[in-house]
Amino acid sequence: MSGRSSYLISKALRNFMMASVLAAVAAQAATTTDAIVVSHFVGPDAMSAINLCIPVLQIFACIAILFGIGGSVVAAKAIGERDTEAVNHIFTSCVVAIIVVGVVVSAVMYLLCPAICQNITNGNERLYPLTLSYMRPAIIGMTLMMLAMAMENFVKTDGSPKLVTKVVLWATLLNIILDIVFVKFMGMGISGSAWATNINYLLAVTLCMTYFRSQRSSIHWQFAPQKLMKYVRKSAAQGFPMSINTLLLALSVSFINMIVLKAQGVDGMFIWSVCLQLFMILQMVLAGVCSSVYSIGGVLVGECDMPGFSILNRKAVRFVFISLGAVIAFILISPETFGQIFGSAKLHTDAHIYNAMRIYSLFLIPYAVTAVLRSTHQVLGYMKLSVAESVTQLGLMVLCVWVCSLISPKLLWWGFIVSGIILFTLLFIYSLWRGRASSIELMTLIPASRDGEGMNFSVKMEEAEVRKSLSEISAFLKGLGVESQTYILVKLCCEELMYNIVHYAVEKTPDKHYFDVHITSDENQINVLMKDDGRPFNPIAKPNADDGRLHLGLQLVNSSSTKMNYRYMYDQNMVFLTVDRNKNH
Repeated sequence: MSGRSSYLISKALRNFMMASVLAAVAAQAATTTDAIVVSHFVGPDAMSAINLCIPVLQIFACIAILFGIGGSVVAAKAIGERDTEAVNHIFTSCVVAIIVVGVVVSAVMYLLCPAICQNITNGNERLYPLTLSYMRPAIIGMTLMMLAMAMENFVKTDGSPKLVTKVVLWATLLNIILDIVFVKFMGMGISGSAWATNINYLLAVTLCMTYFRSQRSSIHWQFAPQKLMKYVRKSAAQGFPMSINTLLLALSVSFINMIVLKAQGVDGMFIWSVCLQLFMILQMVLAGVCSSVYSIGGVLVGECDMPGFSILNRKAVRFVFISLGAVIAFILISPETFGQIFGSAKLHTDAHIYNAMRIYSLFLIPYAVTAVLRSTHQVLGYMKLSVAESVTQLGLMVLCVWVCSLISPKLLWWGFIVSGIILFTLLFIYSLWRGRASSIELMTLIPASRDGEGMNFSVKMEEAEVRKSLSEISAFLKGLGVESQTYILVKLCCEELMYNIVHYAVEKTPDKHYFDVHITSDENQINVLMKDDGRPFNPIAKPNADDGRLHLGLQLVNSSSTKMNYRYMYDQNMVFLTVDRNKNH
């Protein structure tokens, strides 16, 4: 037995995160294309107008996160607990909530559009007509945006992140084409960019709905009116910390917009808009990392696999440092390459823009690491802490930027870095205080274990390793005082499943592969979970008839366990069985 290996979790993380990052890159390509197209074909003020509208439109993103991402995290935990019916009810309840709330909020905001635009531009004659022209069609498409966002998260949670990448890529490609057609060739101006984005969302929703109606999906529409509010409340509670963070982020950007406009004028607003494109790159990284923490981490927590969740968290933070480190290095060395994409040379303020970009880039890593920690705490159920982190992070950012702008308008960019340093220090001190009397990890606050007693290890794809592991399992069960009949049954089930994995899971280089075994026990039952990355094989439905011993062994496992489930997700076989201790007295 090898102890716990990071092999399977690393592979799931790579597959999931790469697909999520690619999807975020594709989605950001649409936003960046909007900025580039309107900046070059309408003017730099059009790009600033879109930037002013983004915080207002983030209200809809908050709703999508509240029900969509919150619901997907609740669904991930239900998947880990093998409650298929609950997963379907969660999905259906979230879709209904998004449609109802989205339509109502869109109607109200459309009527208030002129007043909103007057407020966010402070009556600026150059920016007001542009923001109004963009805001109206954008609001019309917001319900589609929320549905697309929610459905994509459920598809990823269902173990198909690569499909989401394809959906977003197709929708983004259409968006880019329509951006150029509507803005440049049809002369629709800035509103053409909004309509192109709406059609992007419509295509994404259509493709996701096709997936949920297919046999590939294990999540399906299952409407139960009596359970609707139960799962809406549960999803909203889970999504609340991230939703609040998004709302506060929108408010923070709005406040910083006002600070920048007051300190540096319209040209300063353009510089801030370019810096926000850097922030969008940060959001691409966070989309992949945090989606992985929510979906894969939610399943691991549902399985009570705290060591696995800890491995996932370390890998996620490492990815943040590597990916954002490369972006920061590029900006520090050659900021003009990035800035000139958005027409920075037109304003004759190149030196100021590039200096601001260099300073702002240093803020990306502390912000991202804090976001990963917040996601980790949210999955673990530390809701008050997650909300406190959101409020503190964004409140400090606005406060520090404002104070620095008062000292000198040119110093306001340093406020971002100062806020990141202060927050990270506060989190470190809090985690030291929180862990003084309990066994939890520093910063992540991941506990050593959850309810019940368990063992968690990885096994190399070799028969000798299986034999060693079975001895360890025997010692573990005997140490718990498990009844002899139950002990024999569990050991037999583990033996049949483990040898099956070694013999049939991997065709090439089996010595380089591991499979994970997670066993937990309480006074009522023993749960066994096994994961491998071999070819799809369902031991419940299709025992291998070519091998008599295997066929009989798996039949015995099926008939003996109280409950047995199989899923193929994140490119891995997952077999979960439960043995009732009381039944086998």
